Amino acid sequence: MTRKFYTFIIVPDASQQLHKLRIPVKGLYVLAAIGILSFFAAVGLGFNYIGMASRMSGYQSLEAENARLKVDTRQLKLSTTKLYRQVTVLENEAEKITQVLESDPLFKKISRSTGSVGGSKENVLTSDLDGSLTGSVAAIASRMQDLETQLSLLDDKTKRIRSTPTIWPLMGRIGSHYGGRLDPFTGDSEVHLGIDIVAPKGTPIKATADGVVLFAARQSEYGNLVVLKHPDGLTTRYAHLNKFNVQDRETVKKGQTIGWVGMTGRTTAPHLHYEVRLNDRPVNPRPYLR
Repeated sequence: MTRKFYTFIIVPDASQQLHKLRIPVKGLYVLAAIGILSFFAAVGLGFNYIGMASRMSGYQSLEAENARLKVDTRQLKLSTTKLYRQVTVLENEAEKITQVLESDPLFKKISRSTGSVGGSKENVLTSDLDGSLTGSVAAIASRMQDLETQLSLLDDKTKRIRSTPTIWPLMGRIGSHYGGRLDPFTGDSEVHLGIDIVAPKGTPIKATADGVVLFAARQSEYGNLVVLKHPDGLTTRYAHLNKFNVQDRETVKKGQTIGWVGMTGRTTAPHLHYEVRLNDRPVNPRPYLR
């Protein structure tokens, strides 16, 4: 059987000899098959490379996400620790304020009048209870909010106690009580608008509550007089002072020295004339003193 060939003529240059290349038909088919296989192999390798590149990109994204989650976890732990410390500080502060309030006579009086009441405003399910504060930022934040509310209530009670005249302006015996008495100069009946506390000249006189100085000057029979304004319509008066330690519109704190005992004005001996007024009407100071 005659073998078939394909003849290829190669012309390198017009001036050179021609070259003939004879390739059997079967050989040409083989070369074509190899070419086709190479093409598909190249295409397969290309897709494989693209897939590997995509997987590598996904892996890098996962690594980046993992690193971010680790950072978020560390920040969460730091936030939890910081919140827990703040809760501890608030709890200690609330405990200290509560101890101080419980020892105050006015607070005891308020407690007796209101009774022992309290409770949670929210219906917290048992499944929502978390025994460990460090286990949940939300739980710690909720506890902090509760403590801040509690501290706000304690602060209101503290302000009320501090702004109520509950302490003695000085220690001494009461020489003259509130109410009816005989005038020490004329012997006539009169109404005494405060109490007289006997003490040596120069004894420090303390503000019986937080307040603002309304008046600090000499005033006729009161002599040297200090008038303090407190919340809820209360004012206190301190008369017959020897010297002042405050001035008009000055803010004073409970227990602060505002002057010293004297015998200025209408008086027979050194003492402090002390008044408590509610809406500018004199009331008996004795129930306020503890």
